Amino acid sequence: MRCRRCQRESPSEAKFCGECGAPLEHLCPRCHRPNPPGNKFCHGCGTSLVGPRPAATPAETYTPRHLAEKILTSKRSLEGERKQVTILFADLKGSTELLADRDPEEARKILDPVLQIMMDAVHHYEGTVNQVMGDGIMALFGAPLAHEDHALRAAYAALRMQDSVKRYAENVQRSAGVPIHIRVGLNSGQVVVRSIGSDLRMDYTAVGQSTHLAARMEQSAMPGSILMTADTLKLAGDFVETRPLGAMQVKGFAEPVEAFELIGAGRARTRLEAASERGLSPFVGRGMELAEARAAAARAALGSGGVLALVGDAGVGKSRLVWEIAHAVQADGFRLLEGRSLSYGRATPYLSVIELLRRDFQIDDGDDERKIQEKITGKLLATDETLLVELPVFLTLFDVPGQALDGSRRRQRTLDALARLLGHESEMQPLLLVFEDLQWIDAESQAVLDALVDEVAARRILLVVAYRPEYGHEWYGRPHYHEIRLAPLPAPEADALLDALLGRDARLSPLKRLLVERTQGNPFFLEESVRTLAGSGVLDGERGAYRLVKALPTVQVPPTVQAVLAARIDRLAPEDKDLLQSAAVVGKEVPFRLLLAVTEIPEPELRNGLTHLENADFLYEARLFPDLEYAFRHALTHDVAHSGLLQGRRRVLHGRVVEGIERLYADRLAEHVEKLAHHAFRGELWDKAVTYLGRAATKAMARAANHDAAVSLQEALTALGRGAAGA
Repeated sequence: MRCRRCQRESPSEAKFCGECGAPLEHLCPRCHRPNPPGNKFCHGCGTSLVGPRPAATPAETYTPRHLAEKILTSKRSLEGERKQVTILFADLKGSTELLADRDPEEARKILDPVLQIMMDAVHHYEGTVNQVMGDGIMALFGAPLAHEDHALRAAYAALRMQDSVKRYAENVQRSAGVPIHIRVGLNSGQVVVRSIGSDLRMDYTAVGQSTHLAARMEQSAMPGSILMTADTLKLAGDFVETRPLGAMQVKGFAEPVEAFELIGAGRARTRLEAASERGLSPFVGRGMELAEARAAAARAALGSGGVLALVGDAGVGKSRLVWEIAHAVQADGFRLLEGRSLSYGRATPYLSVIELLRRDFQIDDGDDERKIQEKITGKLLATDETLLVELPVFLTLFDVPGQALDGSRRRQRTLDALARLLGHESEMQPLLLVFEDLQWIDAESQAVLDALVDEVAARRILLVVAYRPEYGHEWYGRPHYHEIRLAPLPAPEADALLDALLGRDARLSPLKRLLVERTQGNPFFLEESVRTLAGSGVLDGERGAYRLVKALPTVQVPPTVQAVLAARIDRLAPEDKDLLQSAAVVGKEVPFRLLLAVTEIPEPELRNGLTHLENADFLYEARLFPDLEYAFRHALTHDVAHSGLLQGRRRVLHGRVVEGIERLYADRLAEHVEKLAHHAFRGELWDKAVTYLGRAATKAMARAANHDAAVSLQEALTALGRGAAGA
């Protein structure tokens, strides 16, 4: 019998799983009633429990169409790779006891809405339900749809399903006298995506015990609560409120596991807001960009409004620059209004516009419909009485009932109403309108924004927008549109930031050089790397006064940075992603001829793919003579691309690199012996690994690099042992 929690097979006579301790029950495929081991027919409805196992419920039967289409269009890039995800388990606590004495149909009427609420919450945040298990579900965030904030989405989904179930439970308690409580567990870690079939059935196999630990969190949760691991908290902690529960002894784990109860959503909604609560780092560089913004604001104050676009990759500092612009311009007499786009908000019409109006009308989360109507009416009267004709438009945006607004004209009415409101407000005081993260904007808000771009030209309005390079628009060519492309910090500014984060202790200089080299001056990557080093005990002290207390062989990719980079890599076309991962196996420097030999892609197609990766800022031409060579722009990107490969695929590619070097540089193998040793060992070519590692050790000793020689000799002994074991 297969355990529905950890998927381990157990003997037919077993009552509990020997791996995770879960009760082994046959869940009837018809009425979902649990049956003891050995039952041939369901003792609730008589359905046969023997013979061929019923097929697992296809994901397409409970996956919304828009998510199903995304999954199917992305599946080629997801077949056979390692993914960092957040796993959610949720189930109805005590369902066996609650429903045991009820008619199967009545039981299903109570249970099915609970399952639907769970799945709706998962789908709201674009997670994937990959198992429905009678009285509960398993869901993944971050695969097959990649999201850089997968842990936060899972946390929000857990909170949403608890709130929704509690409301449903109140009705069930009154009508049927049945207490309904669910419990939820979350864990973040690596899984292996094995396959995605045309019917959306997905088979995920956990690397290590990521899935098992998520299930254990659920089993340990009290009814009505949510438990998460420290790994999930590291990714979502700035945006959620939790209560530490201390170390828990978890079956299957030698060491106790730190657990946290998820209480609610935090106040921060963006990385900058979270950083503000911790204390912002000093603002370094970007002086020229800030001066350009203030000049644009000065023109806008005189009636020549404009659009200022800040464009750059994730973590490059767009939000921090917006924050500095807002504070400087507000000091010059501007009023700030912000519209926010959220990564999970594309399915919510007018989300960014509503966020802007919420601030303008000073509407709080706890305001009821009457209070909302009072605030909107009061604002319109205070601005200009003629705006009252637009009241139904604004009330409709905030879902205040009783408004009859023709759906076919809603968009145009919204555009006109917002333009009139902002126009009148800008006559009273110049406005700074901010729209960030446009790569996530919903379609209706985009239409409003397109109209505003033209409206601001003759108004006392400065419109500041920020987005990543993949976002597209049609504003180019307008005389009042100006674009600033933000690059990573140059070395002097990156050093200044690290001085503020780490301190000026001269003994930290090698670490600073390593961090700048690996992050290429990306401010977010720098800050998260320092936080990770401090959290792991490599650094001791406090911000601005750290000291190195452990040896630093390498800098690990911070989980937050890995999530950002992995999501960016997943946005590549499948063939370009495959090429990037193959290049990562070759190394941080990638000779063109060697990559051609390893990938076996026709040369014209390879050049075309490399051009795509150059344009996407993953690779660059590092050398043209004597041979063309590419290099990764970020060492961290190289590490994340490499880690996504399954070990079997990685081993094959390392073997191809050895063959390619031996063929291409047959007359100069001594120059490449270290690379040959590295790839032969990781390609499990044990005989060649022993030979090349021995030569590498001899070469290292000749230049007095004793540590390198010792490492090579140790690996040679390992290769010798493994080769003998496999003989």
